[in-house]
Amino acid sequence: MKESEIWDAIVIGSGATGGVAAHKLSARGLRVLVLEAGPMVSERKDYGETVANLSRQLYRHYVSHRQETQKFHATYWTTNPDFFVDDVDHPYTTPDDKPYRWIRGRQLGGRTLTWDGVTPRFSDYEFKASRRDGYGPDWPICHADLDQYYSEIERLFGIHGSRDGLPQLPDGSYREPRPLTPAEVVFKHRVEEKFKGRHVLSSRGIRAGRRPRAGETHSRLSSQATSLALALQTGRVTIRANSVAVRLEFRTDGSGVRGVEILDTETREREEVRGRVVFLCASTIESLRLLLNSADAGHPGGLGASSGVLGHYMMDHLANNTYFHLPDVPDRGAEYELLGSDSILIPRYQNLDGPEEDHLRGFGFWGGIQRIGIPNVLRRKPGEAFGFLCARSEALPHFENQVTLDPTVRDVFGLPVPHISCQWKDADIKIAQAAQNATNEMIAAAGGQIAPITDLVHMPVVGGFIRTMQKEWQRSTPGLFVHEVGGARMGTSPTDSVVNSFNQVWEAPNVFVVDGACWPSCGWQNPTLTEMAVTARAADFAAGELLAERL
Repeated sequence: MKESEIWDAIVIGSGATGGVAAHKLSARGLRVLVLEAGPMVSERKDYGETVANLSRQLYRHYVSHRQETQKFHATYWTTNPDFFVDDVDHPYTTPDDKPYRWIRGRQLGGRTLTWDGVTPRFSDYEFKASRRDGYGPDWPICHADLDQYYSEIERLFGIHGSRDGLPQLPDGSYREPRPLTPAEVVFKHRVEEKFKGRHVLSSRGIRAGRRPRAGETHSRLSSQATSLALALQTGRVTIRANSVAVRLEFRTDGSGVRGVEILDTETREREEVRGRVVFLCASTIESLRLLLNSADAGHPGGLGASSGVLGHYMMDHLANNTYFHLPDVPDRGAEYELLGSDSILIPRYQNLDGPEEDHLRGFGFWGGIQRIGIPNVLRRKPGEAFGFLCARSEALPHFENQVTLDPTVRDVFGLPVPHISCQWKDADIKIAQAAQNATNEMIAAAGGQIAPITDLVHMPVVGGFIRTMQKEWQRSTPGLFVHEVGGARMGTSPTDSVVNSFNQVWEAPNVFVVDGACWPSCGWQNPTLTEMAVTARAADFAAGELLAERL
């Protein structure tokens, strides 16, 4: 195994959090090595042409069966399937009675190449939820701790949004809100008139599609166009692609880690790269796999396992998708895009003043009307507005929902794969049912009529695909919503958490877990903005500590 130079920081992963970590650390003058398990993606052509992509998608769905999990995600069918992993080469296991859909991308930029860019902030109703209902732990930080970092990320990505003064949805540093469609204006008026505590808002998000626009190499949703680009401009960042992090190597004195053992996916050679600090930005389950696989005599269960919670309390959002018509509103859907910024958002309104409902926590909605088209033959009546609401419900942290290492199954590189045991509990289903009831009553109040997804199974080419997955998207299987978090949660004590309030592993303070793995609870909001803000704060702290050592 070769030895190499010592970097100031090693960042594992190049997606949403990896890009931010590299940007923040390098901006403070540190030399940073970014490890990416997949290949470089640097040209516009990598997004592929629609017809060619569809050919690959259909071949892999009906013939090769190499992406049997990835194909369950809707984005797989709207972008390049090469941005999703090969499930044969990169398997994982689950109990027979607990299906889990682990949706992954292995390439420079990670899942930012397939991200929607919806970016609401967390509020203290999420950070300090336990103070209100007594369930689980609070986060050891609050909105005020992340406010400046939220603003930095919002300005970097150019996030649009309205400023509404709602405590459950803090305002940010936004560009002007995007306009609602005529049908969304009607929906907003009718819902808010009927339900005084509900707010139908212009979504908070990035005005960009998954594909680059004319003249762009990358979409502004991707780290390559934003945080990673700024990091590279410093001249202090090196990206090493096709480099899988195998395990963290410990210092002999037990004071932390000295570096990362990596495997070159092209040569299959292994070596150790050394760094003063290591940032885990590989995505929740990959970061957990790395911590668990870093076991040694002093850490027999993996790095962070002495807490007794490493791998436990995995969460995802439970999503319900509902499609509907507004019979008295004409359709002009071709004129309006569906983007992170160009859509509607209905923030949580439940249990804000204490436990008011017969379920804990809450849910919110994202959707759009007059933004997606379907053939007229599938409409109840040609010409009427068509839309959808996606309810995302907060799943509670349960000890039994966990990630371990499978004792026998290996991936294409001979590395142990995650065994994911995660299922919705009664409390989670109760929240989701309340969300579905709220969806139905808002559609009814707006004069809408629900369109069962089964109406779409007759669409040519993809009808079989829709029949396969309609059940999963009516109430999402764990993992399918790609908002997985938890397993190495933040806390105030090493006895019941893996990392502290600055994301340092208690047992190795020079290791920072900043992706979704560090979350104690999941809220209802899309997680990526908060993940990036948490990363920016931790990187600022780490840079300050390293620079102070030089004085």
